Amino acid sequence: MTVEQGIEYMLSDCFFALGQAAGSGTRIEHDAIVWLQDRYREKFLHAVVELGNSWDDDRDRVMTVGRWLGRRAAFHAGCTSIDVISAARAAAEIEAGCQMSRQRGQAAAPDAAHNTRPQGQQHGGEV
Repeated sequence: MTVEQGIEYMLSDCFFALGQAAGSGTRIEHDAIVWLQDRYREKFLHAVVELGNSWDDDRDRVMTVGRWLGRRAAFHAGCTSIDVISAARAAAEIEAGCQMSRQRGQAAAPDAAHNTRPQGQQHGGEV
């Protein structure tokens, strides 16, 4: 699989999880989908190319974060339609949470030789 194919799989699974968490009664506006795809295509590409993450190792984490993103976007929408503003607010929360998680992991394991996280979660990952 090429890097580009892997990124598309990541985006598809992320948006599948986002939609599941947002629920069938919540519509995601086209502009919000485009904004999220553009944002996370760039972040996933960085995680794979620059940080060495892999789809095989990180799929569960991407799905979990996608569900979290969907729940927070639906919360911020407060109605039946997630717009760009709601998506951006949710993304900011999720990214802050991921950043804190990475910082805790780096403080506990400053280098890979001392990494105590389970196999498959050893990369610093961007999601």
